[in-house]
Amino acid sequence: MRIATLCEWIRRLWGTLGASRDDRDLEEELRLHLELATEDALRRGQTPERAPQAARIHAGGVAQAMEALRDQRGLPWLDDLARDVHYGLRTLRSAPVFTAVALLTVALGIGANAAIFTIVNGVILRPLGYLKPKQLVYLSTYNTLFSAEFPVAPAEYFEFRGINRSFADVGAFTTGEVNVTAGDRPLRVRAALVDEHLLNALGLQAAQGRLFARGETDVSGRWAPGDEPPPAPVAILSHELWQTAFGGQSIVGQTIDVDGRHREVIGIMPPAADVMDHHTQIWLPIGLNPATRNFRGYHILSLVGRLKDGVTVDAAQTELNALMDNWRERTGLGPSAHTFGRGARIGEKTDSHILQMKPLQDAILGDASRSIWVLQAAVGLVLLIACANLANLLLARAETRRREFAVRAALGASGSRLLRQSMTEGVLLSIAGGLLGLALAELGVQALVRAYPTSLPRASEIAVDLPVLLFALGVSTGTGLLFGLAPVAHTRVSRLLTALKEGGGRGGTSDARHHVRRGLVIGEIALAVILVTGAGLMLRTVYNLANVDAGFDRSRLVTFSIATGSQKEDRVTPGVNQAARMRTQTYQQILGRLRAIPGVQAATAMSDLPLNQPFLSESTRIANYAAPPEGPFEAIDYYQSVMSDYFETMGIPIVEGRSFQPADAVSSGMVAVVNERLVNTFWKGRNPIGQRLKPNWGDWVPWFTVIGVAKDVKQGGVDRNAGTEFYFSIEQMAVAPSPLGRAPATVNLVLRTSLPPSALAQTIGRTVREVDPTVAVARLRDMDAVFAESIRRPRLLTQLLGAFAGLALLLAAIGTYGVLAYMVAERRREIGIRMALGAARSSVIALVMKHGLHLTIIGLVIGLAGAFGANRLITTLLFGVQPTDPTTLAAVTMTITLVAAVACWLPARRASRLDPNVVLRTD
Repeated sequence: MRIATLCEWIRRLWGTLGASRDDRDLEEELRLHLELATEDALRRGQTPERAPQAARIHAGGVAQAMEALRDQRGLPWLDDLARDVHYGLRTLRSAPVFTAVALLTVALGIGANAAIFTIVNGVILRPLGYLKPKQLVYLSTYNTLFSAEFPVAPAEYFEFRGINRSFADVGAFTTGEVNVTAGDRPLRVRAALVDEHLLNALGLQAAQGRLFARGETDVSGRWAPGDEPPPAPVAILSHELWQTAFGGQSIVGQTIDVDGRHREVIGIMPPAADVMDHHTQIWLPIGLNPATRNFRGYHILSLVGRLKDGVTVDAAQTELNALMDNWRERTGLGPSAHTFGRGARIGEKTDSHILQMKPLQDAILGDASRSIWVLQAAVGLVLLIACANLANLLLARAETRRREFAVRAALGASGSRLLRQSMTEGVLLSIAGGLLGLALAELGVQALVRAYPTSLPRASEIAVDLPVLLFALGVSTGTGLLFGLAPVAHTRVSRLLTALKEGGGRGGTSDARHHVRRGLVIGEIALAVILVTGAGLMLRTVYNLANVDAGFDRSRLVTFSIATGSQKEDRVTPGVNQAARMRTQTYQQILGRLRAIPGVQAATAMSDLPLNQPFLSESTRIANYAAPPEGPFEAIDYYQSVMSDYFETMGIPIVEGRSFQPADAVSSGMVAVVNERLVNTFWKGRNPIGQRLKPNWGDWVPWFTVIGVAKDVKQGGVDRNAGTEFYFSIEQMAVAPSPLGRAPATVNLVLRTSLPPSALAQTIGRTVREVDPTVAVARLRDMDAVFAESIRRPRLLTQLLGAFAGLALLLAAIGTYGVLAYMVAERRREIGIRMALGAARSSVIALVMKHGLHLTIIGLVIGLAGAFGANRLITTLLFGVQPTDPTTLAAVTMTITLVAAVACWLPARRASRLDPNVVLRTD
């Protein structure tokens, strides 16, 4: 009776008994059948000892018959998988040390990938939380000659809304901060000043109440700062502010105090409603006048447009290009008007002042997407190193299981059957490690968002969700299949049978297996070199940024910001902006009291903190300067409003002339301080003191006379060149005739003191409340914290890359150690013979070290070649260092070599301590 006959008999039996019988029932029936076959052999003359064997041989193999029968079932692969999983779990449980090491390796690799993919998914891949987000675009002004992007002027915004045909709606907004009184305490909250078109373009709806009505966000009259009646006294609260400040109580229709002015709450936004990732807490009407078309140089508006259904981004861009070519003809403007167009006029000069558009999500992400993708690539390399490391572990373990595989092959297991079992064990390890990695990823992401809440755009949307789970499952399965191939990739049935004949686990290992393991180690080292080099370059970048001369002395400086209320914004004296005067008086009273605090040496205030000021490139008329055709043209990068003692308190040297003095406030002529960059740009070779310039806001603006030149300050950030700068005196501007008279509603105060911010917190809060109870103190910190925040993104990237590089280096070292340790164990007899013949311990150490360092050198060469190409992808992220920086490459080479030497020395030291007598006697 052959297998086919036996299977046919079993199938008939299976049909009689029903498909619900399990394998134990089948085994019992087969046992009875073999007993009958044995009795038949006895009747044919076989001895009792030979009859059972003859019956099994005649039947052709019970195990094979059972396998063949299972293949006839509806889902044989499911039964096989269940057995493979059961056997794999039992095998892994029998080797707890190996399983623990493998799980930790997989968990670290997959956990790092899941954590970064969580960021990729939440920040880059997830659509914005608006209706049809792909239709939303961000519009801004771009000056091609200055390569600068900045907001849009109100007049240009109204003109664009009227002449474009691609957009269903276009809205405008600005952002800032206001004081909201909740109970008896003022809160400083983030505000978005919007028009009703913005809310319509974004597709937002109120969760409670309503949004701004038509015309409710506009004002009438001539548009000019400080000369505009306030818009409607209404406000919309974010869901988050409504819950935290007002306890989720019914508040729609009631009034709240915003900057000292009563406003009616007309609506509550749904959770997470925002504009441009500003974390908006209150929405206020912006107060623009659609009828105004003058005052074209005041760029303050950010625009968001929604494309019409069926209009593509390319079609909208084509129309926008056409508008830039004939904007003046479409709007009826004269040739001297400051407006959009290629070849537009600014004063007597020409520049390319255009409106540009980009997808709203790209505008929100900015340059953060490159950093995030770099991190994703880095953790991908870590995962490859982890896979190589685990493959090496499984290869080493496979050597100890060669007899097991040989026995299974002898019992009829095919090569594909062994491969499937090995891959099942690999997938089990990978999935278990993936689950542990997901837990690590969740903890890591939460810690990252808490530690760096402002370093990543859309940070509130980062979460381990279904796409992340599917990603982790896919990576885990793929990883398990990848390294599950390793143990049997070079194991053939013939070799297994040879191992069985040798009777031990010490059978010879093929050269191919040696080459595979060494190749894996070389690959680990090469990938680690690429990661460590990238981390080294970013470390150099952060070091360079941290040591940049920002132009001021940031030691012993404490800063905070305040926003004054608008309840005083009523004109009392004709021709004078009373609001600006009263704001300035408030600032002066606060500064006077702060200067009297023991331990405070000086105090001042300014409109924008250094390192955080947005680039504006304000059109400015400059006397005694004729711009050449190629530029530079009459525009200044930064306007800065400051109060007395600003330069002295900040530690900014005055290189020529003098700083602002109290007497300047009542001077008949307007005065200004400029920086060295402005002098070298427009008045190089001339005496700047006494030169004149004025903002291009209108003919009514007077000329300002330069009284001093200050050292350059990096207003836009430590990684940017200092721009041209125009300093105004707040005290003088406040008393200037309206509409020139103005004072910033929000200022940053700076104290030079030996006291830390924590020691001053209560005193500062009490001092401000004594002057104005409606004003809240915000962002109290020292200037070192401001400096650190300005480089927070490259610092975060460096820390994460450094962590991944360290992990890669550790895994590569473990892989090198594992290969050499296995080599020592495999060559114990050879080493024992060498030592018995008189070889010194040092020669044994040199033998093992040479083998390990040979692999290291090959990996270094390959890794450095890869680093030359890979590091060019992060060129835009570097500062003060080149991708091929020799110092960094030398440091990386030394570090990798040192780590590898330690990893080689440990097994070499163990080899040198072998006792030849014990080794030879054992063998």
